[in-house]
Amino acid sequence: MEFIWNMEYFSLTGYASAIAWATALALWLLHFLFRPHQIVCHSAFALAIAAFALGKHNSLTYVNRIQPDLTEQKAELEAKIAAEQQAVLDERGSQVAQIRFAEDAKDEFLDRAGLEEEDLETIDNIREELTPEWKTEKKARSAPSEDSEGEGMDTEAIEETAEPEPVMMKEQDMMRANQYDAWNLNISKWCMLLGLLIILHDYLRRHNLYKAAYFPKKIPSALANLITSYPAMLDRSPKPRRNVPEELAWLAKRGDPFVYFTANSDDARQAREALRPFTGKKKRPLQVLNTDETTFTDTFAFENWWFNRASIIVNDEGRPETMLQSFTNLLEGRKSTRAKVRQTAHLVWDMDSPIPDGLGQLAARTGVSVMRCRGSE
Repeated sequence: MEFIWNMEYFSLTGYASAIAWATALALWLLHFLFRPHQIVCHSAFALAIAAFALGKHNSLTYVNRIQPDLTEQKAELEAKIAAEQQAVLDERGSQVAQIRFAEDAKDEFLDRAGLEEEDLETIDNIREELTPEWKTEKKARSAPSEDSEGEGMDTEAIEETAEPEPVMMKEQDMMRANQYDAWNLNISKWCMLLGLLIILHDYLRRHNLYKAAYFPKKIPSALANLITSYPAMLDRSPKPRRNVPEELAWLAKRGDPFVYFTANSDDARQAREALRPFTGKKKRPLQVLNTDETTFTDTFAFENWWFNRASIIVNDEGRPETMLQSFTNLLEGRKSTRAKVRQTAHLVWDMDSPIPDGLGQLAARTGVSVMRCRGSE
């Protein structure tokens, strides 16, 4: 189909719809080229929704009102009627009075007084055959009904029932307008679907990126690691996005278990406060084991952490170093059997002492992540 455009094919809302989805496509191109803030792909999705809404409004209130312009057909019809009447006139010319009255219609150019009944029927049949349906319907609508004779006209009822004035254009243009309208609606629909997929892709891509992640949700690590795997070693000290208690709450929102190592009782207390909304839930509350409140072995803590049954807060004097060493030995055993955690498990090290050498490699082989916090505040 040859692309021909007429500015009357769309209303203003139709053009706004096309501009909206074109802008959305441009924003998605920028999104994939430069990886800007996630607000770009979200804004593009909002534009795609607006494009569909505007396109639907244009379709219902404008394109559906387009009707074929029958001016040329009407002129041909009148010429045909005149020719048929002239043929009758030529045949019976000597018997017809060449008189035209003021009340005669445009096509009633001969007086019927001198014609025989057979000729009158012939002319009436010609008129009936050549008069299109739209003209007959128009006359029927304009003729007053018997019930309305002698009664006043209800102007309010007429205004309410009056149909919007049609948009007249050539039949070929009308077909093009409907085709372009269908294209506009289909493109905006596909843009909405594409927008959802791009937002999902962007969310998964950022989910494991410390500086770019947003709106943490509990999703399986197998899905979260499809595009971007969680780093085995994460140093938050240069420019942390959150303080340490907020980091723990963030991990809890993700559904990831953690062990928080600290030598400061105030830090441990703040961590417990930050986790209170999760531990106080009626449905599936977060289980948190505190070394200063409960006595348990390092192996017991490791098993609960590994299988995502509980998170641990360790702040007993000297316990963080010894427990971390125990965890390192246990991770060596899991690595030898090629075992991995099902949900990313975190070791949050908020101590001045360095972590053991080789822990990063162990973490990478077992699906664990080590976060170093010291120097971030």
